[in-house]
Amino acid sequence: MVESDTKITKAAGLSPGRARFLALAGVALAGLLALIISGQPWWRAQGSDAGVVFTGSDATAGLSQALGAVALAGFLLALTLRGRGRQVLAVLLGLVGVAVIVVGGFRFQPDTRAVRAKLQQVSLSQEFALTGTPWPIGYVIAGVLLLGAAILIMITAPSWPTRADRFRRGRSGAATADAEPIDLWKAMDAGADPTDEGADPDRSRTDN
Repeated sequence: MVESDTKITKAAGLSPGRARFLALAGVALAGLLALIISGQPWWRAQGSDAGVVFTGSDATAGLSQALGAVALAGFLLALTLRGRGRQVLAVLLGLVGVAVIVVGGFRFQPDTRAVRAKLQQVSLSQEFALTGTPWPIGYVIAGVLLLGAAILIMITAPSWPTRADRFRRGRSGAATADAEPIDLWKAMDAGADPTDEGADPDRSRTDN
């Protein structure tokens, strides 16, 4: 399964490391955009002599902001999980991405009573005109970005490099599973760096 995921990654013109960077960067950027845009004015209520604005968080009762926070939490969680766990997380992030697209696409309006109550703080007018702003479009874009990053994680996560790979270096610098833990400890005792691609974990055997 890992080999097939690696082939898919290479077919897309991405190395596993680059795919990992793009996927995680996409999740982080989408979450940050969703948080920022949820705090921008999505609606403007204009009375006869004054007007008020409603942010995305106001209009959605905090849902738009919560979805952005979940996306950022998913980014942090993806840093700690491994292949299968990341794929499960990718499904959840994909659902969050769909929710972000729906919230931005439907342009949920603030409650009429809430609009009147806020407008009365700055105006004596009971009538108002409610107009939308372009910010929900940006929120939809954040959702599309999050969904795309989630799909990329789903496809490529099993082939992502891990930190343990740094300690599995042979004489040619290629990954190998033949290096034993005792050899790595001996190499470090001898002053060699096991993370160095040119490091030879078998050297400690000849030195001792």
